[in-house]
Amino acid sequence: MVVGAASTGVQLAEEIHRSGRPVILAVGGHVRMPRVYRGMDIMWWLDAAGILDERYDVVDDIVRARHVSSFQLVGSAARLTVDLNSLQQIGVRLVGRLAGVTDDGTAQFSGSLPNQCALADLKLGRLLDTLDSWAIEHRVDTQTDPPERFPPTDVLPASPLLLPLRTGDIKTIIWATGYRPEYPWLHIPVLDAKGAVRHVGGVTPVPGLYVMGTTFLRRRKSTLIVGAGDDARDLSAHLCEYLGQLANIT
Repeated sequence: MVVGAASTGVQLAEEIHRSGRPVILAVGGHVRMPRVYRGMDIMWWLDAAGILDERYDVVDDIVRARHVSSFQLVGSAARLTVDLNSLQQIGVRLVGRLAGVTDDGTAQFSGSLPNQCALADLKLGRLLDTLDSWAIEHRVDTQTDPPERFPPTDVLPASPLLLPLRTGDIKTIIWATGYRPEYPWLHIPVLDAKGAVRHVGGVTPVPGLYVMGTTFLRRRKSTLIVGAGDDARDLSAHLCEYLGQLANIT
C-alpha cells in the first residue's frame, strides 16, 4: 500500500505494480496534471503563462497555497502522463485518504475519494482554460497543437473504507505523504504554534533572519529548484538594505 497520491506516490505505485506486486494507493487531496499539453511540456506552459511566477502577496490564501500537494508529474523519456486513470488501467486499486488504524489493525479510509477526484478534475479544467486563453492572447495558439481536455477520473464507487492489515495481504506500507520541517536547534522566538518559522515572503520577525527553500516562499515556483534564484535575489536585496541600516546606525 502506498499512502499519498502526489508526484512520489503515483510514481511509486506505477513502478511497484509494474514490477509484479499488487498495489493499493490511498488518495487524498491531489493536483492532477498532464505531462504534455498541446504538444509542449506542462512546465513550459506554466512558466510561459506566468503561473509559476505568481507571487505570495497576490494569492487569496497563502497559507492554503503553501499546503497544496505537489503535481502528479513523473519524469520519463516518453513523457507519459501518470494519473489515477492510468494507474487503474494497469491494475492499481484506489482507496480514499488513510484516516487511521484501529487497535485490531484495520486501516480506515475516508469516503471522500470521489469528491477529491472531482475537485482535482475541476481545477485541471480551469488551469487548461487559463493556458488556452493565454495562448490566444499571446498568439501562440497556432504554433501548438489544438486544445484538448482529458477524461474525468474514473473512480469505482465502492472503494473499500476498511482493510485488515493483519491478514498478510498488505505486507508493506510506503508513506509518500511529504514531510514537515523541525527546528529543535533554533532557539529564537520565531516559530508558530505548529513549529514552522513565521515569515512574510522569507523575511522573519527577527531582523537579519531569513528563510529560503520553503514551499511558495515568494512565488509559486519557490517550491521548485528553478525558483531559488529569484527568491535569493529578492532576499539578498532585503538583507543588503538591512545591513546598510545597521552601518548607518553604527
